[in-house]
Amino acid sequence: MSSAPSATVHAENGELVFTLQRQIFDKGITGPEGHPLSRPPEVEGEAANRAIRIAEVLGAPVYLVHTSCIDALEAVQRARGEGQRVFAEVLAQHLVIDDSVYRDKDWNKAAHYVMSPPFRSKEHQAALWRGLQAGVLQTTATDHCCFCTPQKQAGIDDFRKIPNGTGGVEDRMGVLWHHGVRTGRLTPSEFVAVTSANTAKIFNIYPRKGTIAPGSDADLVVWDPDKSRTISAKTHHQNIDFNIYEGMTVTGNAAITLSRGEVVWEKDQLKTVRGAGRYVDRPCFPEFWTAQQTRNRVAEPTKVERERPAAAK
Repeated sequence: MSSAPSATVHAENGELVFTLQRQIFDKGITGPEGHPLSRPPEVEGEAANRAIRIAEVLGAPVYLVHTSCIDALEAVQRARGEGQRVFAEVLAQHLVIDDSVYRDKDWNKAAHYVMSPPFRSKEHQAALWRGLQAGVLQTTATDHCCFCTPQKQAGIDDFRKIPNGTGGVEDRMGVLWHHGVRTGRLTPSEFVAVTSANTAKIFNIYPRKGTIAPGSDADLVVWDPDKSRTISAKTHHQNIDFNIYEGMTVTGNAAITLSRGEVVWEKDQLKTVRGAGRYVDRPCFPEFWTAQQTRNRVAEPTKVERERPAAAK
């Protein structure tokens, strides 16, 4: 049995994706709309299930990043229902943006949504929300990976060469509050769990992070549930010329943000200082790994003691 800490997996079957990319390109589909066609939900589902089954055989916990479709969600749900130590995250943008963005007539705009896994059709969004509500998905993220328009244009004649990635870390909390808490999908406490506490526990930095308690880092957000703003590349602080949520108005935003007790956001003004960040140690073997080791010992195979048979004549 494995003695390694949990594995973090981006579920994608690279060989199959490569084959699909070539087939789609050969059909004359060279624009951004080819990207989601090369990474259909079935491919993600197969890869997620394979990673989960390998982890099961090795006796190791596994964390799936960027869960974007029903197929992968069902693999996670089945494994957790069987008692396997499987964790999964969903990206905020996968909850609110669908695959119609790849059909935009503006090549630049469509290309800015090229990321992996790609955006899915609306039925997958609904399933992901249910997974978050049910605890099948434990965390939310953004996979913040920014590329400006000239960089995206590296694939202007071949979607396979478009750099994969979108921005979004600045807007994650507001988007999740507006579309989660204000719609009744999440309670405020669940919002805190999926954006902070659960992550800290899974990645073994709790209680230094993820809670308000003596001895914990004073990373705090004073949240204004009625504060509205319209998201735009013209006003965001990300170093990129495009925002995937452009024009979206969200109600519920940070009023004051503190990092280790220092105010870094107040009255819509960013007050960060270059070099203020500090390394956060993340020890191996969180609490759930101790339980996994115990489970592995209990399931350790044993040999059968037998008397040596007489030699056959």
